[in-house]
Amino acid sequence: MKGWRYVLAGIALGAGIAAGALLMWRGIRRGDEPPALSATDGRRLFETVLNRVERSWVDSIETDELFRRAAMGLVAQLGDPSSEYLDARRLERLREATAGTYSGVGMSLDRRDGWLVVTFVRVGTPAERAGITIGDRLVDVDGKSLRDMTPDEARAALRSAAGTRLSIIIERGSAQARIPVSVERDEIHVSAVSRATLLNARVGYFGITMFNDSTAADVQRTMDSLTTAGARAFVVDLRGNPGGLLSQGVAVAELFLDKGQRIASTRGWLAASNVEYVDKEPQTWGGRPLVMLVNGNTASAAEVVVGALQDHDRALLMGRQTYGKGSAQAVLQLDDGGGLKLTSARWYTPLGRSIERPHTVVTADAGADTTRPVFHTAGGRVMTGGGGIRPDIVSGDSVLSIIAERAWVRAIGTRVTPFRQALTEYAGQLIRAGRVTDPLFEVDRAMRDGLYGTLRARGVDVPRAVFDDVRDLVDRVLGQEAARIAFGIPGAQQRAVRTDLLVARALSLLEGVETAEALIKRVSRMQAADDGT
Repeated sequence: MKGWRYVLAGIALGAGIAAGALLMWRGIRRGDEPPALSATDGRRLFETVLNRVERSWVDSIETDELFRRAAMGLVAQLGDPSSEYLDARRLERLREATAGTYSGVGMSLDRRDGWLVVTFVRVGTPAERAGITIGDRLVDVDGKSLRDMTPDEARAALRSAAGTRLSIIIERGSAQARIPVSVERDEIHVSAVSRATLLNARVGYFGITMFNDSTAADVQRTMDSLTTAGARAFVVDLRGNPGGLLSQGVAVAELFLDKGQRIASTRGWLAASNVEYVDKEPQTWGGRPLVMLVNGNTASAAEVVVGALQDHDRALLMGRQTYGKGSAQAVLQLDDGGGLKLTSARWYTPLGRSIERPHTVVTADAGADTTRPVFHTAGGRVMTGGGGIRPDIVSGDSVLSIIAERAWVRAIGTRVTPFRQALTEYAGQLIRAGRVTDPLFEVDRAMRDGLYGTLRARGVDVPRAVFDDVRDLVDRVLGQEAARIAFGIPGAQQRAVRTDLLVARALSLLEGVETAEALIKRVSRMQAADDGT
């Protein structure tokens, strides 16, 4: 328990329960500041409160659980959403995510109509080799029924050491015939790159979904492959990327920058936290034009990449302002098997921008933010710090009006699961009727009417006017689901890219452009013309 001893020594400095007890015992009036505590007094206070809770609280609670909750309370009182206590299970998930590998069978599950249904099978994995396909229902694993399991519980049952075997019973099709399957677990690599394709003869596209141990290697392989296929310009999609390892954000940025260019810097209280990241190798692809797509869920290591490339006039950013996570965390192992994820530094772009988003709520009448510091790139472009990274071209991910989208969200309410079930059911009907002939099939009025009827039958009673107002959204999700079921993940990915309006706009900007410099100049001229300058 030595690790816990270090944690508890700090709890007296910040735990809300201890501070509350101090206010009560010493009779301090509301609004007064509590007096400073010595380390000895702080430990004594904490132990006293702990003992009183154990003996006098109305409900019983184990001592070890009290310690755990106190530690969690201390971290919560820091007011830092990026710092948190992780129990052993959450710590293991974090390690799997950052490693990009796990031992299992290689399929994803979701709950549909009370059963766990296969929604994705990775190519080359034990699940694919065993013949498991999208839409199969999992009934039993090693003699244990999955009927009432959550997807997380089933995932835990499927994962274990590579080389171990498990027996799975699945149901397939409307006949619901039960099929026994024997699978040997293996090491599964989760690629950080998705949807790699050529948009036309000279423009390549791919998405980066995370920053794990192999992201830079995955990006390099993808860029090399697309270049070999003829790509001379690229659209890189970072929308929804939550980030991950800072080192991999630096490594991906390094692929596109020249030797000696700054990538990022970190600054913290400890000397080891103060680091300058500088490109060590020349870039591989010779300054070819890049458009990077971002939105409000682009964060952390993803912001390191786009911030560095924007500061050096290397890439054009399109989409919505990024999340604004300008800090870096260290994960400290604790003796109970859990861990402490603690902010250890803040990071800055090459120009010195901090993009950290304030952790306070801004009211609607707060007025315009005129306090954000201003920076200039070597090419003369104006950049701002604070509150995320603003794209060079602000453009939404959707053509829906805000009013229509909010009305749709209110109408669906808590019935998201039956909506997804109705969507899958009707997409299957379209496929069986032969109306889905390729991944890019057109969703017409009759299909929308059919989906609306299925929603009503499932008890999802959305007003027809609201449904019609979000026609573009309906077309997108129905088309995606039918393409996924009929043609698998590759078909769904092809449809997602080819019907994306932001991707289409990026493609038009890259038309006839041969260098990153030419792309930046084209957009600067367009913006100057729009401003009348």
